[in-house]
Amino acid sequence: MERKCMGCGVQLQTGNEDDIGYVVDLNMNYCQRCFRMIHYDRHRENDFLPDNDLIMRQLDRLEGNFVWIIDIFDLDSSLNSILVEFYQHHSCDIILNKCDLLPAKINFEKLAEYVLERIKKLKIRSKAIITRGVNNDFIEVFNRYIKVDDTPVIMTGLANVGKSTIINHLLQDRVVTVNRYPVTTININEIKTEDYHIIDTVGIVIENSMQMYLSNKQLKTVVPLKQIRPIVYQLMENQTLSIGGLARIDVLKNQRANVVVYVSNLLNIRRGKAENADKLWENNYGTELKPTLNGCDSFADMKKHSFVNIGKNDYFISGLGFITVNCERADIAIYTAPQIYVNMRKAMI
Repeated sequence: MERKCMGCGVQLQTGNEDDIGYVVDLNMNYCQRCFRMIHYDRHRENDFLPDNDLIMRQLDRLEGNFVWIIDIFDLDSSLNSILVEFYQHHSCDIILNKCDLLPAKINFEKLAEYVLERIKKLKIRSKAIITRGVNNDFIEVFNRYIKVDDTPVIMTGLANVGKSTIINHLLQDRVVTVNRYPVTTININEIKTEDYHIIDTVGIVIENSMQMYLSNKQLKTVVPLKQIRPIVYQLMENQTLSIGGLARIDVLKNQRANVVVYVSNLLNIRRGKAENADKLWENNYGTELKPTLNGCDSFADMKKHSFVNIGKNDYFISGLGFITVNCERADIAIYTAPQIYVNMRKAMI
């Protein structure tokens, strides 16, 4: 009988130490890859990238109660993914995960209303939205809103949204592998207990997220694991904010703007004048301005995204976070690597 890794769902094998699923003994519960991630926080760079089309075909064949897990910190990545089309034809429950990364004073009811408005515009039918993610009463809320009796609960979402963390919390045990690295789960992983029948699916990879172009070491700086402290700036006319070597936000032709940055607090943010910004980036990219994205070798490689800001809006940068700008009017320019998804949206908070 073929055995699968309890952590990532891959078929276990003893033939090749360099291949996915390797174990010394087939009686072991976790593959070598999961064991190293769980116990030593070690992960080889890009050791597995899933086929999104294959994942979607697998989802089409599954029957059960679909749960769409969305990282609230990376909301627009989920709402710009191929899962949108899937959920336009399948009903689902939604869990807004990682809400604990946002400031403690967040009104979670308004947050749920905001997301509900967004998904309704996409013509997605959701039976319930759980806003808090993993917290003390999560299991009670989950059982109240999501049908679990005699029905498999199918966990879906983008890579690194926290599916495995939620599953472990429900099972009250560390069963599946949890890590900050994208694509931890690499095969459908079916888990049955006395209380739950859970199917953990492979995370959808989005190539326009920063997290796909960062080394494992850089991910520790960019992906927040603790509640962030929003950084507030009062920007007068023509000032810029540089977030490491990942992105630059220019606020131009404004009289005064209130700007709040929601990114990992381990990242260095530098404020400056627009007239000096290009020179700063040309001279300090990769040194003072770091980390940088793989494949983006200089500031000259970056793409400019232009917007007109009126009132209060968010500027979302996939895999990094978002910046809220509140002013009467301003021209906004965002520079980042050309493959990264950037979006302007109505302010979420």
